[in-house]
Amino acid sequence: MPELKLYRDCTIMEKPPFPKNIMIELTNACNHKCIFCAHDKMKRKIGNCDKNFIFDIMKQARDAGAEEVGFYMTGEPFLVSALPDYVEKANQLKYSYIYITTNGVLANANKVMELYKKGLKSLKISINAGTKKTYEIIHGKDDFDKVIENLKNIKGLKKDNNINLPIFVSFVRNKLNMNEIDKLRNLIEDYIDQFVIYDAYNQGGNMYELNDTIMVDDFHGGIQMPCNMIFNRIHITYEGYLNACCVDFDNFMATSDLHKIKLIDAWNSDLMINLRRQHMSGNLKSNMCYNCINNKNTKIAPLNKELYEREIEKC
Repeated sequence: MPELKLYRDCTIMEKPPFPKNIMIELTNACNHKCIFCAHDKMKRKIGNCDKNFIFDIMKQARDAGAEEVGFYMTGEPFLVSALPDYVEKANQLKYSYIYITTNGVLANANKVMELYKKGLKSLKISINAGTKKTYEIIHGKDDFDKVIENLKNIKGLKKDNNINLPIFVSFVRNKLNMNEIDKLRNLIEDYIDQFVIYDAYNQGGNMYELNDTIMVDDFHGGIQMPCNMIFNRIHITYEGYLNACCVDFDNFMATSDLHKIKLIDAWNSDLMINLRRQHMSGNLKSNMCYNCINNKNTKIAPLNKELYEREIEKC
């Protein structure tokens, strides 16, 4: 049975090898308002990436040694009409693993089949409740039946066409849904390849106030130091910035504008090297990593003030 890739090799050093894995934020727009997610607090402008620019970034990454590409970060990738084009381009560039994470509302069987034909290698759907009522509380939308129906139809299409496309479901455990894990598992187990459970966490301090409301047991930051993602993964925002973190909604951790610098040079920029030094020494400064790892909500400073301020909505 296929398994979700949860762990990847990581070399802890100031200038690690170029990552095998790259994540691209096609959009920062989302059609849900999940209670454990900081998306609703985002001040950054909503937008989609420039296709030709991202195609170039994908080629730069592939030439530098990247082998895997995921099309998601802070937004819902199925909101992007050109999603099949990105999957097709990744396949043309010979990425060996092309994957997407989605809330599943727009991931109907026909769209998933199209993506599979373009080169998609796996799909992960986030479903965070086992009942329609709790789902609406958690996700902020009444889409439970639609997502379950999509799963069933995708399974049917896979069977009818003898398709080997792993379908995973993730579940973010919290006090509001923790008693519905088995209910959801039993409901969907015939339609999926793997069911993965994560614990809600503070997302860089943005969700700190949930400690006393929905967090389960003794809260932990969710990320241990040193954080692997600054050593073994590339994150590209829709604006075209290299970002050190996959859950940075407001570019606090953006380091380089890739319109002005090559990706391989941005990967080992002074800002990235300094951030890695902080993680390696255990001496984090006033950045988002400090809040994430220490479960704090102290005032933080952006790594690159210019990039942070450039995309914040003006009131």
